[in-house]
Amino acid sequence: MSKKILFLDRDGVINRRAEEHHYITKVEDFVFNDGIFDMLNKFIEKGFEIIVITNQRGVAREILSLDDLRNIHSYMIGFFKKNGIAVLDIFYCPHNEGVCNCRKPRPGLLEQACLKYNIDLEKSVLISDSASDIRMGIDFGINKNYLIELNNPKLLNID
Repeated sequence: MSKKILFLDRDGVINRRAEEHHYITKVEDFVFNDGIFDMLNKFIEKGFEIIVITNQRGVAREILSLDDLRNIHSYMIGFFKKNGIAVLDIFYCPHNEGVCNCRKPRPGLLEQACLKYNIDLEKSVLISDSASDIRMGIDFGINKNYLIELNNPKLLNID
């Protein structure tokens, strides 16, 4: 059976985005946005599973290691679990711009997710604080794409 997926951008949607030219490099820097748990629980109640898609160029720039990134993601997943939220998967791009197909707004992360899981794009949703990510979702065939205000996820009408 195909999955109904909520594709979530990480920085700026799930957690507070770091200041320009800075990166979230440790768990202490990872601050959940107000309202994110309520919003995600509403999607889960509607039968969505969650996949996080995120650019993490700090790895390529050697500002954080893959272990640092894994620790941050483990912290995020653990905190979600404490709030009744399961994350199906996390797909990330650790590359610099222009060297891969997985750096958003290119569709590589979505392609990876679709190769790994049987996803119904017509029933799926993408949420980002980036207009270019929204364009990527539309071009990829995701039926509903929501642009939210940076660091301010709100409950969306998902009916």
